Amino acid sequence: MTMYYTELDGTEPTVSIQVGGTKYTFTSESLTNLIEERDSVKLELDQVQRKFKSAGWDVREFFESRKDSNNTDDICCSVEDINELLRGLGVDQLTQTWSATILITATITGIEAPNQEEAEEIAKDNIEVNYTEDGDIWVDDVNLLSIHPES
Repeated sequence: MTMYYTELDGTEPTVSIQVGGTKYTFTSESLTNLIEERDSVKLELDQVQRKFKSAGWDVREFFESRKDSNNTDDICCSVEDINELLRGLGVDQLTQTWSATILITATITGIEAPNQEEAEEIAKDNIEVNYTEDGDIWVDDVNLLSIHPES
């Protein structure tokens, strides 16, 4: 590491440091900001370290409290117990896939057709359902409850 101190006429003094082929130049203000940022980052790292240690103790306590009382190597816990631990650690919980059967009631207006049968066919053939999350959706059946001319 090489360090330079320079002061030019009419400009603020600077400190330059060369580390591994890269030269950094600081004014008094930028050097003060760098030191303050370092102190702030150190505080944040200390907080993260405390949280990490606390999480480690939480995990240890979680498993210790679920050890088999017969001094075996078995640990008994449910997915709900594990999700409680994960929730407490602020991480994603274990999930499973679910299926849902839903009923959608809709009203379609403005169907142009020469007769009721044609209007029914147009309505049934043009229903689309979208699901915006991960997963698949398909329409098992379209049951037309009623159809009538608009007034």
